[in-house]
Parts: sequence; structure tokens; C-alpha cells
Amino acid sequence: MKKIFVDDKRNLDEAIKSGYICVQSYKNCIMLLSIYKKVDIINLDYDLGGQETGLDILIYMKGNNIEVKEIYIHSTHLEGVRKMEKYIKANFKDVKYLYCLIVSN
Repeated sequence: MKKIFVDDKRNLDEAIKSGYICVQSYKNCIMLLSIYKKVDIINLDYDLGGQETGLDILIYMKGNNIEVKEIYIHSTHLEGVRKMEKYIKANFKDVKYLYCLIVSN
């Protein structure tokens, strides 16, 4: 099972324990997606500390036909969450989606 967790600031220990491959940037996530082409779960933050966001990852996935079964968003950036949700509903109709707030330590 391929699971990717993308966050630039949170402690990734719990995600790693849960079997995620963890990356901290848009660039590293795109590199993984270009290799895998198919993932079971992607867990995204909106703000990734640079110009690109979690929404840009979703746009890349759609534009490059990356298959995904489940998308989770764990961002506290509410406007970004709204944009990502809107994009998911329009472009990933058969994909399970969940917003979950992760309390950072």
C-alpha cells in the first residue's frame, strides 16, 4: 500500500509509524508521484512553506492521471482547505475524501 504524507512543519513520526512515506515539499511529492503513478492514500497540507501548495499537488495529480483511492487534507489554512475541497469534488469524484484536523505538537 502506497501512502504519502505531505507537510513542511509537522512532526512526521506518527505518520511514519502509520506506514506513510513522508515528504516536506511540493517538489519531493511530485517526484514520488511521477515514480508511483498510483497511490492508495495521499494526506495533504495546504501551506507547504513555498510558492506551491497542496492544491498544486492535486492539480498535478489530475493533469498527470495519477490514480488515488483516498485523499485526506489536514491543513489549518481554512481558505486553502475550501479551495482543495472544491477541486477534489470537481476532479476526483470517485475518490474517498476526508478533512481531518491534526493537532501539531
